[in-house]
Amino acid sequence: MARKDRELFRGKRKRLNVLALVLSALAILAMAAIVLFYSFQQYIVFEQDGIYLELPLLATPEPVNEEGERQFEDVEVQLEIGEADYSNVEAVAGEGLGELRAIFVPAASVNTTSVQPYVNIMSSYNANALVLEVKPTGGQLAWTSSSQTATDFGVNGFQNMAGLVQALKEQDIYLVAQVSCLIDDLLSERAATYALRTVGGAALRDDQGGWMDPYSPVVVDYLTELCTELAGYGFDEILLKAVSLPVTETAISYSVQLTSVPTATSAVCTLAQTLSQAVREEGVFVSAIIDSAPLVNGQLSQSGQNLELFAKVFDRLCCWAGTAWQAGVNSDTITASMTLGDTSLRYAPIMSYAPEGMNCYIIQVPSSLLG
Repeated sequence: MARKDRELFRGKRKRLNVLALVLSALAILAMAAIVLFYSFQQYIVFEQDGIYLELPLLATPEPVNEEGERQFEDVEVQLEIGEADYSNVEAVAGEGLGELRAIFVPAASVNTTSVQPYVNIMSSYNANALVLEVKPTGGQLAWTSSSQTATDFGVNGFQNMAGLVQALKEQDIYLVAQVSCLIDDLLSERAATYALRTVGGAALRDDQGGWMDPYSPVVVDYLTELCTELAGYGFDEILLKAVSLPVTETAISYSVQLTSVPTATSAVCTLAQTLSQAVREEGVFVSAIIDSAPLVNGQLSQSGQNLELFAKVFDRLCCWAGTAWQAGVNSDTITASMTLGDTSLRYAPIMSYAPEGMNCYIIQVPSSLLG
């Protein structure tokens, strides 16, 4: 009988899936890397020479005293702040101006009735313009502004400014709105958080009034809102007063004590650039008043007013002068930094009478001459 070959059952061998194993291993490594990265992220140190881990277990223990408190090495440091450089700022102001022979109208008379005596005497001074003080140093606005800050702190006035502007422009009068920027009695009292501070922490006040902090975003936004709103009413020019810091011996502090002149200049010049740009975008001329006492005494840098920058961003620069001689001296100093436009149209002395030989001036008429 023939032997039959044994039939053996062999099951299918499963092939080893190498690709799956490799992908699984890579996924595990990736997960491990992610876990390690987030676990050690707080110990990663970035330096100029590279990146490394600073693990607490490997760190050299900090020295401690007998009570177990950490001891630190005394290190002497000195903060140095260099002078601000505005040489690279582009000059954008000073062109397209006309003559400004203006009569100044104080805030109390900025209304349809009280402004008329100033209109009536314009011909006596060969005037073609009025400077309306719409925001005095006291802080009470001459008009009802849409600014939320003005509403919140109760500094709105009642004059319909749009109507007043229209009525005056119908008489072919060039109109300038004067705005006090960093001197604001009401706001420094009612919003003391945004005021300049003495070293003792009190809101800073001097014989000029209460001073606001140029670093405060609230102050900057508030002034920007007012200036753009006035430009929208139809004013031909915005004249900014008190774009400066007080020149006093009182030490001023922000988050740190402000005693550095370059820091003061930077704060004021940044505000000047912000406001001038905002008004210029409205298609309106924007000018500023240079503080007369610091100019004469060589203290402009302490007040934060930089003539090089101001001449580049403001169309006109104005300054109080008691005599025609002083007006001429101020003119030589102020116009020296101007590179665009006609300098005879870019400087306007603020005086009590009309000076001879000048194309621009602002007259503060004595009340006795108003009748």
